Amino acid sequence: MRDISAEHPSGKLEGSGTSASSEASAGSGALFSRIPLINKIRASQKEMRYGLIWEDKTEEFELLTAEKLPVLKHIPEYDIVSSDDSEDSEDRCNILIEGDNYHALVCLNQTYPNQIDLIYIDPPYNTGSRDFIYKDRYVEKEDEYSHSRWLSFMYKRLMACRELLKSDGVIFISINEEELSQLKLLCDEVFGPENYMTMFTVKVRHEERILKMDKDFHEVVEYLLMYRKSDQHKTVKRKRDNTSNDLYVYEIEELAAPSVTMKCGDKTVQVFRPGEYRIIRRQPDVRLFKKICIRGSIKEGNSSGRFYMQYLSALQEEKRGCLIKVPDIGNDSHGYRYFLMPSSSSKVNGDYFQGVPLNRKETIELPYPNYLDFVREFNTAGYEGGVDFRGKKPVSFLLKVFELGGMNEKKDGVVLDFFAGSGSTGEAVLELNKADGGKRRFILCTNNESNICYDITLPRLKNVIQGYPARVTQDTILLDRQLTYSDLAKMDRILAIISSIEEENRCRYETVLKTVADNRIRVIGRCIKSRKEGLGGSLKFYKTAFTE
Repeated sequence: MRDISAEHPSGKLEGSGTSASSEASAGSGALFSRIPLINKIRASQKEMRYGLIWEDKTEEFELLTAEKLPVLKHIPEYDIVSSDDSEDSEDRCNILIEGDNYHALVCLNQTYPNQIDLIYIDPPYNTGSRDFIYKDRYVEKEDEYSHSRWLSFMYKRLMACRELLKSDGVIFISINEEELSQLKLLCDEVFGPENYMTMFTVKVRHEERILKMDKDFHEVVEYLLMYRKSDQHKTVKRKRDNTSNDLYVYEIEELAAPSVTMKCGDKTVQVFRPGEYRIIRRQPDVRLFKKICIRGSIKEGNSSGRFYMQYLSALQEEKRGCLIKVPDIGNDSHGYRYFLMPSSSSKVNGDYFQGVPLNRKETIELPYPNYLDFVREFNTAGYEGGVDFRGKKPVSFLLKVFELGGMNEKKDGVVLDFFAGSGSTGEAVLELNKADGGKRRFILCTNNESNICYDITLPRLKNVIQGYPARVTQDTILLDRQLTYSDLAKMDRILAIISSIEEENRCRYETVLKTVADNRIRVIGRCIKSRKEGLGGSLKFYKTAFTE
């Protein structure tokens, strides 16, 4: 652990629940003023095993609050109203706050405690390339205090925003490798390691699109940390259709009586040697079987896997190539399971055959992968919102964040972004509302460095609420069909349907596209418009201020 007391002999230290301050008495020399502090740090190091220590830096906002009360001042001349939301009530408006986000968070804690469903932030990455301003100056890469300044800066804001989250709320934080490890430990400190959900790896650049040739490595990914407020948050899973019978293609014929019967626990099983059975592959049918390889988590994940591992796996050499019929196992109409032993020494795992489950659900839930590929979207995000700004997060990426955080189900939810940048999070909330009729709201906070609030954020939000001139591609899905194995036999009919759709819509759209990707075939009608329609909504504008 780094002894930062040697770097700076005074000031408050924070991290892992410990703090220390200079205890120098009046008239003490510099050498003696350091000793009590060093002793305190060494004592704290013995008490804790793991964590961060950094030097806390007092910010101007904290100094001002000693004498003045922080407030948010409404500036009505910057409010935005769309024609369909002119009567929006005060508590249904979206909010944009210009000023120090620490100031804004402190004020929001008075009006929105435990009311935010999802927080997304894209804080400065502290790369040393003039992306992080601390105390009105850029923090350079060579600054030996850069990590400490960044941690102090982030700790205050994360502590403040934590109190805004609902008990089932979540926070997502975009970051790159510069501060990834520090941020993970810091979030463990603020939210608790038990509330860490996952870290998504997000592909944002193409391998061959190298912008800086002098770097040792080309960074193609960034990271997205996800934490929950408490265990009341319910993890969202993706749904997949479970009605297909495409895998139920195996018929098993018993050609002769079993050669052997044997006991496996309380079950008497039948053993068919090679030549006494036949496995036939047919067209999919609910009366047939699906073959499942017994490997990985399946070995302990269900009753068939556990049965095989407990009673049959040790018999693979002795019963090579045999088919074993086990009664009273599984949950299908057959009432038994067939287990197929490996036919050669090169095959390690056995298989079992199961029928269509009796209680099969129409959809099943699967966990999301912790890898997201948004290369194309990051490369084209510069065109979004009608404003020119480097470093936008794509709206589609933010919609995925909302999906992962459960916002698709929370149609009245509130989203907070206190590093708002160009306002992409606000646009994403409005896009989601437009798509499903929701009434979600956003609260955005941004400073006005380089006049970003008035030149970028506010104009963009006005654009997306009211509409703006732009060359817009508008796609309409005319057909979206998942391709299955059984479709191979009826491809002529499917192609005829596609041709019919294409012919019917040729005059309605400038072009009709046909695509096949991810086992889905789509027919898309495309129009090119000269104006992007407004998404609706309204916005109230506030500015941080102090009152005596």
